Order: sequence, then C-alpha cells, then structure tokens
Amino acid sequence: MKFGSFVFQPEKAAGFDFHLLRVKPETGIRLTPVQDMHSNIAVFADNVAVRNHPNWISQSALGPAKMGNSNYNIYWDVVCATQPEHRAEQLDYIADVDRHSQGVWLNSQYFADHGHCICPRCNEKWKKSGLSWLEWRRKEVTDYMAQVRERVKKELVLSIQPDPVTSCERYGVNFDDFAEHADAFNVVMFSKNYATPWYWEMLARAFKKLLKKPLYISLYVFGPGDNLADVPSASELLTVSVRCARAGIDGILYLTDAASQIQDFQKAAVDKVELRERLRSYGGKPVQEYLDFVKGWEKVVL
Repeated sequence: MKFGSFVFQPEKAAGFDFHLLRVKPETGIRLTPVQDMHSNIAVFADNVAVRNHPNWISQSALGPAKMGNSNYNIYWDVVCATQPEHRAEQLDYIADVDRHSQGVWLNSQYFADHGHCICPRCNEKWKKSGLSWLEWRRKEVTDYMAQVRERVKKELVLSIQPDPVTSCERYGVNFDDFAEHADAFNVVMFSKNYATPWYWEMLARAFKKLLKKPLYISLYVFGPGDNLADVPSASELLTVSVRCARAGIDGILYLTDAASQIQDFQKAAVDKVELRERLRSYGGKPVQEYLDFVKGWEKVVL
C-alpha cells in the first residue's frame, strides 16, 4: 500500500509516500502546482467559472447544479459537462498542471448528478446521437476522459464518488470505461464521522471487486474552517483505515487543509498505543502493513 497526504495548502508533512495538492478545488480558485507534489483538479465543479459565465451551469428538471439546491448533494456550482469552452480550457489547464507536477488526480470530471444536463445543447447532442439518455451521457464522459488521457503524460488518477451501484445513472461514469484511461482510481470517502466503520469497509470491498485498476481511498481529517469538535477522531480514523486496508485497497490518502492538521493527526495516532495494538488482531498482511506505517510516525512527530 501507498499512503498520501491530501492538502489544500502547498505544504508537505513528513511520513508519507506522496503528497497531493488541491491546485483547483471546487471553489475554482487556482494554486500554482508544485513540482514534487501530485495535483488534484476539480473539472466541472467550479464556482469561479459559473460566476463568470452563469449560463454555463448544468441544468435539470429539479433545478440547476447550484450550491444550495437541496434536491442534490451539491455544495458548489457545477458547469455543464458538455460546455465546449470550459472543456477546452480545462484540457489545456490539465496538461499544463501535469507538466509542472508529479501527475494529475481529477474529480468532478462527469455530470453533476442524475437528471443532468438538460440544457438546449445537451438535448440537441443527445437527440443527434441516436443513443439512449444514459448511454449518451456515458459516451460524453468517457470520450472526454480519452481526451484528458492524451494530454496527461504522467500519472492520471480518476476520483469517483462512493457509489458502486448507480454511478452510471447518476454521473455518466462507467468504471470499465474509466479503467481504459486511468492509472488508478480514488474513491472519495469523506465524512466528518467514521463511527460506523463496517459501512466504509463494505464500500471498499465493493470497489475492489469492481475496479480494474489500483484503488485508493481518501479519508477526511480536517477541512478549511473546521474545528476539532466537528471532525473525525484519531480513533475513528485509525479503525476505519484498518477496516478498509483489510479489504485489499492499494492506498489511503488523508485530507486536511494544511500540513499542520496532518501533523496533529499523526501525533494523536501515535498516542493511541493500546488501540493500535488491539487493531493488530483485525487482519493479516494489509492490516499489519498499515499499522507499521503508522508506527513509523513515531520518528517524525515532535
């Protein structure tokens, strides 16, 4: 397994195999890529693009893909996945970021959710395709990923939502199609509470069965604006990591705003000596590998 830090700030905490920087999160704000970090880009979720071009927003019968539309689990504004100017600009941007970092990890590289998009352009493209609605959406997403693959010369990791059953119906995402273009997958398992670890283990097992490329998962530690009362405890994070590790995943990333919160988590994890010893009984080689990795933090925490 490989272990990575996943940060909003261009900072690296010691004790990880690699570091992933959110160079363009869903806010649309862009950071300068760092040569020795991997780069995460949110493609269609882009508040800045929608603010500058309100008519680019993805449309549905239940309203636009806009932050605040409670019909969907949308916490930002999402551009229509067929918007030609945005698609072209993002391809150039992705290629440039790839040149200036260790590789590209994409998210939001698909339709906003079920029922999207029904803008006039999408309706026209769908009708001309001769395909069913779901097959047309799948083709649009897959064809765009093929274009991305042509631009990315280093590692390309495609992030997907933690839905192993209806990702095609919701987002136009077919896992086998994505596997033709991705070097690996990243299943985003963000939650502010991991008190029910069997649920996340179940998802990890499902994705490990379905995906034909290496599987990373991303866990939530501390986001922008959070306080300690609102985020997962170190005990929860250690337990859910062990439970997912024994499902056969290939790596884990931990999301924080800055390196300092990663370091706080490392210190708290190191202090959980009794829990870590108890977790040794949870499985074989993958569990021991993960716990040995955490034990290594004893050398880096102050």
